[in-house]
Amino acid sequence: MRDQEGEFSARGARIVTISFGPAAKALAWLKETRSAFPLLVDARRETYRAYGMRRSLHGSWSIATVRRYRQLMRDGHEWRGIQGDSLQLGGDVIIDAAGIVRLLHPSKSPTDRASPQDLLAVLSELRGQVEPGT
Repeated sequence: MRDQEGEFSARGARIVTISFGPAAKALAWLKETRSAFPLLVDARRETYRAYGMRRSLHGSWSIATVRRYRQLMRDGHEWRGIQGDSLQLGGDVIIDAAGIVRLLHPSKSPTDRASPQDLLAVLSELRGQVEPGT
């Protein structure tokens, strides 16, 4: 998302990260990732529930998830340990200026996210733009 920040801005999008963890851990994550996006803390997970984002042992700790974390560590990422509720899954939401949900993607695993290209396509559609090359 960070690599395409200009493309999101050009389509009028504002990206916000929402975390359910304690504020201190969320701030540590923000510092570690150097995310340029605003970070909101939803400790009661009201936003997660409102958008149907679930908790799941199987979804959170599948073989694919363990493999992904192992690959990240091989690539030099530091293991920070379990941060908060390791069963809570996230997702991606696009809400238009009128407050209408235009994309809702509750994750089935920690790595299941809408691709930046899919998000940009929805934003382009909202702005009446045509994606380059289509």
